[in-house]
Amino acid sequence: MKKILAAFAFSILLCFAFPHLPAAQTAPDPALVAAIAEIKAIDNHAHPLRTLREGQRDTEWGSLSYHTIETAADPGGQMPLVPFRLRPGSREYLPVWQELYGVPSGLPAKETVRQVVLSKQRIMREQAGNYPVWVLDKLGIETMLANRVVMDGSLSAPRFRWVPYVDALMFPLSHDGMKKARPDLLPSYHALERLLKAHLADLGLVRLPPHLEGYLAAVVTPTMERQKRGGAVAVKFLTAYLRTLDVENPSPEEAKRVYDRYVRGGKPGAGDYKTLQDYLFRYIAREAGRLDLAVHVHTGFGIGLYFDVGGSNPLLLEPVFNDPTLRKTNFFITHGGWPFAKQSASMLFKPNVYTDFSGIAFLNYPREVSSVLRSWIEVSPDKVLFGTDGFELDPHMPFLNWEEFTCIGTRSARRALALALTEMMHDGEISHEEAVGVARKVLRENAVKLYKLETP
Repeated sequence: MKKILAAFAFSILLCFAFPHLPAAQTAPDPALVAAIAEIKAIDNHAHPLRTLREGQRDTEWGSLSYHTIETAADPGGQMPLVPFRLRPGSREYLPVWQELYGVPSGLPAKETVRQVVLSKQRIMREQAGNYPVWVLDKLGIETMLANRVVMDGSLSAPRFRWVPYVDALMFPLSHDGMKKARPDLLPSYHALERLLKAHLADLGLVRLPPHLEGYLAAVVTPTMERQKRGGAVAVKFLTAYLRTLDVENPSPEEAKRVYDRYVRGGKPGAGDYKTLQDYLFRYIAREAGRLDLAVHVHTGFGIGLYFDVGGSNPLLLEPVFNDPTLRKTNFFITHGGWPFAKQSASMLFKPNVYTDFSGIAFLNYPREVSSVLRSWIEVSPDKVLFGTDGFELDPHMPFLNWEEFTCIGTRSARRALALALTEMMHDGEISHEEAVGVARKVLRENAVKLYKLETP
């Protein structure tokens, strides 16, 4: 950790030595930039942290154990294996710290880091439970959809809307076979087991029902109904971290055979367990449609040195999108399915499929993001939503947490959108007025309509 902190300190020296980024080849239209800056955004995907007492950690922003996945450092142990723009030498951080916390320029490197931590601690004390809202206000975000296990008073509606995880409902049987195949994911399987046990406890149950019909009626549906009553506007699948998104359509009889055989013990084979998982995925998605909950599915890149990117291609979900029984369910290709952005664009022709650019807005520079946005907007500007994916990178680095990544994602997203729309204006495809209208759709109006949000 000392090496990482030292690397960050050195990087700040570079920021001071070279404070200005080179000009882009095509600058965004200044009037359009100004108009976009004034739009109050709806963040479709993020992981904000609760306000807790000093020294406490919020571990419920994710349903899996992200920090235990193999990500920590390169072979030399010098820096995290993260994209170039987010490495210690990045010039992204200093402007973010200045915008959020008013950290002055011209300080020595180590003092800058110290001032960031002290300023953040002071603001958190002053704001108390209002701190998450303070962050949104600083960044021009009206509402943030929070992907979390639970919510609390510091993350309450209308500024924060809940997107709970439903993967635990999809994996009710023994994980022993999966643990043996992927021992690196052992903590994530344990997290799923704990979450399912918590669902049962919330329902007053001590064990799983003996038959699949009972499991659906007494566990899955009531859990989702509780989430809806708790303020959920969508549910989230992190399935791609545990298996491929190739979701087939088994019959109820096939799923019942697997569940009823193994619910009281035994290790289902990979094929049998996949059959049950596939059935439960579609059942959960169907119930989400009935409850007017959108279904967010993690697609594309993921955390971890050995994340199965190919298994998270959004095209794998096309049979689900086309399922006649799921036409009332709205699906979200989160993170734009990047690097499968073109594949995601092809899915936008389906009435029940949407996408956002959460994550890629801070993983990639605005120029790259703008090309992705333009390809999506040209297909369907009504199906594209803004998102940041702000999350906790490392609990031991308080100077880089969900607030900083939300800030980077927001700044980058607004610039990328301005670049994409400027290019379309230069090519004579849209007018300035039309460009502003598209920006309003992407940044807020599409989300307001989809989630039926009440806005000022």
